[in-house]
Amino acid sequence: MKPSVAGRASEVSLLTNLLGRRDPSVTWVVGPPGVGKTTLVLEALGQLPRVYHRVPPLPPPFQREALAESLRQVRGEGTGGEGVVPRAAEGWRGEQRSGEAAQWSRILEPFVRGLPLGRGWILVVDDAHRWVETPSGVGPALRAALREARRLGKPLHVVLLAPTPGPLGVEEEFGAEPLRLGPLCFRAAEPFLPGKTALDRLQAYTVFGGTPAALIHLDPEAPLEENLRRLVLRREGALWDAPLLLLERLVQRPARYLAVLAAMAQGEVWWGGIRKGVDPGGGSGLAGPYLKRLQELGLVEGRRSLDAPASSRSRRYGLADPFWGFWLRFVFPHRGSLERGEDGVAACLRGVREGLGRHARSWWPHLSRGFLSSPEGSEVFGARAREVGSLWGDGYDLPVAGTLATGAPFYGVVAGGEEPSALQALQALELQMSRTRY
Repeated sequence: MKPSVAGRASEVSLLTNLLGRRDPSVTWVVGPPGVGKTTLVLEALGQLPRVYHRVPPLPPPFQREALAESLRQVRGEGTGGEGVVPRAAEGWRGEQRSGEAAQWSRILEPFVRGLPLGRGWILVVDDAHRWVETPSGVGPALRAALREARRLGKPLHVVLLAPTPGPLGVEEEFGAEPLRLGPLCFRAAEPFLPGKTALDRLQAYTVFGGTPAALIHLDPEAPLEENLRRLVLRREGALWDAPLLLLERLVQRPARYLAVLAAMAQGEVWWGGIRKGVDPGGGSGLAGPYLKRLQELGLVEGRRSLDAPASSRSRRYGLADPFWGFWLRFVFPHRGSLERGEDGVAACLRGVREGLGRHARSWWPHLSRGFLSSPEGSEVFGARAREVGSLWGDGYDLPVAGTLATGAPFYGVVAGGEEPSALQALQALELQMSRTRY
């Protein structure tokens, strides 16, 4: 099985159900690059007839021509044969007279009219955020095309893939709730991780995380350090600067964003810790927009205590994937020495050996919450979790807590290494449970 679809059975089922409806629809599938959006969607489509199109990073006229070419690829496959999709270039001269939306309609509406009756078609649009970022009139044209499909009784479904959803003006009439994809939980990622024991693989997860784009490069049969040397600690490695390249792809000025992420590399932080990491002088206005954008992109998670109101400003923030924390903590500060060769690699590995245990333990609460949120989490309590998070307040700080579908609450702490014994941890847990009303 591919990492992109491992542990995604519920997401595949949801997409399959959405795309099996008779009424036309628009569905956003969102998540950071490398999380497996494209592979997941194509897996869910199975043998359903589809058109796959990737929006190029070009001005609207070239985007239209690219869409026309993608739709032209399916001529003769039940979409009306020759002449269904006119060349976009033919309408460019009249753009000032007819408007951008009319130019898009000359491509989309003939495609819809050529679709066969009673058979659903799916238009998969990758990098759809480029349609949103470049105002081009595609939204009104898409809405008109879907209305035409509805009028003709043709179930056309549009699946938009992007880091974040964006307004195209079709969501209110045809849209479904966005399907958000994040890194795989440990259980889903485990078959792709190196290590002979479950504990070894758990530690490897806190290094490489659960993003499919990273997991596909791992050699499960090789030791953790060998994978690190090959993929992360050498300039030619596939993951050498993967976080930096991803950030440069998502935002225009990555330096501030990188500072926000680096502030979380040591573990979850409050707002004050992030603010100081971005601006040691204490300017609170600088970090806010960057933090908000990183949350929208799925790179950062913000959590309030489960017993606090939704409007509470008391929140903790942390990285969504362990690989970012590892890279920012152990690799990024030492890139200069790593580029000098094996001596730098050896020194970096010594630092990893000394600090990896502490780094791994800082991720255990995150992994526990992810596991309890997954379908496999019902193995622990015999019921699915309805809500999973943390609790903190006067006299209690519980990193794992939630409510089962049965209505029963659960509480947890994570202990290991030099921390208190299991018995001491349970005694402390019982005391803190008595102090919360959750």
